[in-house]
Amino acid sequence: MKSPLVIGICGGSASGKTYLKDMLVANSPKGKVNAFTLDSYYLPREWQKADANGYLNFDLPEAFNTQKMIYDFIDLTSGFSIEQPVYKYNISPPSIDFKIIEPAPVIIAEGIFLFYFKEMRTRLHEKVFIDAPFEVKRERRIERDIRERGYKIPEIHYRFDNHAQDSYNTYVLPFKSEADHIIESQKSFDLIYSHLLNQILAY
Repeated sequence: MKSPLVIGICGGSASGKTYLKDMLVANSPKGKVNAFTLDSYYLPREWQKADANGYLNFDLPEAFNTQKMIYDFIDLTSGFSIEQPVYKYNISPPSIDFKIIEPAPVIIAEGIFLFYFKEMRTRLHEKVFIDAPFEVKRERRIERDIRERGYKIPEIHYRFDNHAQDSYNTYVLPFKSEADHIIESQKSFDLIYSHLLNQILAY
C-alpha cells in the first residue's frame, strides 16, 4: 500500500489553520483525505497548569496528552486506524468519547504545536505555516471564545495577551523556518491552497 501524503498546517491561535484544513477536505474527493487535529488531545481541565493569577493555561505544549497524540499520529500516517478523543472544550468532568479515524491517501494535520513536536514534524511532506497579523488573530479569538467557550471579553484579552502570544513566540514562531510554504496574505493563501489541492488531487 502506498504511503499517505501528509500535509501539516501550523500557526498561532486563530491564525486560520482549521479554515485551510476544512477547505482542503471539503474540496477533495470523498475518502481521499482524513484530518488529524491536535486539539483533540487536550488534557482535562483538572490537569492543566494555572498561571500566577489562577487562569488555566491551555496554550502550552504540556496541555496535551502528548504520548497518545504522537503515537496516534505515527499510527495514522503509517496506515493504521486510530481511536481519537472527541474534544469538548470546557466540559468537566471531561468527555471520554472516541471516534475512529481511518487511514487515507492524504492526511492533513493541523495544530498550534504541530512543528514543535519533532516526532510529528519529521513525518510531514508539505509543511504550511500561517503567519496572520497579531490583531487579526486577536479579533478572531475573541469572536470564537465568546461563541464557542462562553468567555467574557476581559478574560479573552488576558488569555490571548498573556498565554497565547507568549506561547506563540516561544514554541511556534521559532519553527516558521521549517515550513515549505508560508501564508502571509490572501494572495499567498490562494496560491498555496491551490498548490495543496492539486497535490491532493494528483496523489
